[in-house]
Amino acid sequence: MTNVTSKLNWIRDLLTKNGFPPECPIKLYGDNKTTIHIAENAVFHERTKHIEVDYHIVRKKLEEKITVVKHVSSGHRLAKLLTKPLGRTQVDFICDKLDMYDIYAPS
Repeated sequence: MTNVTSKLNWIRDLLTKNGFPPECPIKLYGDNKTTIHIAENAVFHERTKHIEVDYHIVRKKLEEKITVVKHVSSGHRLAKLLTKPLGRTQVDFICDKLDMYDIYAPS
């Protein structure tokens, strides 16, 4: 989440410098509820013993209202198409969400 937040911030700064300020807040989707809760909740964050410094970056961007973290179930993650072997129904679902279609299928 930290890497994505840093890259989103870099892209946001690049677009702003070139005269195309993005719509804020930028939505960041994740499937780990615990990570999202740690990033959003400062009280729970201070209780966590072995927290990495990286989470402070995400927390800061959330406080500045630059990003907002949303939960997405692991079954609806579109990147699964590129990283995991999937069944036919999941492939069809993800391809539909990405607006992909088979150009060789009979019409």
